[in-house]
Amino acid sequence: MKKIDYEHDDFINTPWYYRLFSFLLYWVLAPILMVIKKFFLRVKVRGKANYKQLKKGGAVIVCNHIHPMDAPMIAMSIFPTRMKIMSLEDNFYKPVVGTIIKGLGALPVPKDFRYMKDFLDTFSGLAKSGKKVLIYPEGHLIKRSPTLREFKTGAFRVAISAGVPIIPMCYTYPGGKGLTLNILPPVYPKPDEDPKELTAKVYNIINEFFISEMSKGETQPKETDEVNVEQIEDEVFAKKHA
Repeated sequence: MKKIDYEHDDFINTPWYYRLFSFLLYWVLAPILMVIKKFFLRVKVRGKANYKQLKKGGAVIVCNHIHPMDAPMIAMSIFPTRMKIMSLEDNFYKPVVGTIIKGLGALPVPKDFRYMKDFLDTFSGLAKSGKKVLIYPEGHLIKRSPTLREFKTGAFRVAISAGVPIIPMCYTYPGGKGLTLNILPPVYPKPDEDPKELTAKVYNIINEFFISEMSKGETQPKETDEVNVEQIEDEVFAKKHA
């Protein structure tokens, strides 16, 4: 892929043929990603009730960044809702991978800070228009990091500017085994809230949960094909963390 020109390359208002390609790519890859999620990575999802109350309308999703496939697994957890994802600019220059992540709705985070404000404004506009946007406040990937890393304020500035709720998510993996995606109760920013204070508040919510879950050791639920078990887990989780 050629070098991204942030002054002229519009990733939002793409031509109709590219939107068709993106649509077809999403529906072709979705079943494959579902299989990977369930049978290979064995990702469990808890707290779905917290997402269901915000299923419609825009929101900013924030999550720890601990696995190369953690964004697609979030996408499959809110399927069929499509979301926009912040991704490092370098990812778009990788052969094949760059085309796929662009087609799936990722937008490149500019290395040049001259374009950062416009970039955040773009994400704010997407959230305000009713889109779900995923932003990793930790910034970069560290596989199965034993701690929650410091949050940057960008995601929270977007939420305040767009006037949309934040959906905190958190991957946990006690003992370094298994992956559970936990969807925590939404946080509703105030219109005049200080971005740094909001960042600290959401960080503390996720970090407290992360530490609590990671200290439990082997707490992953046994696999089951019974749908009612998952529904019961969601109800208990929602009541406990509401």
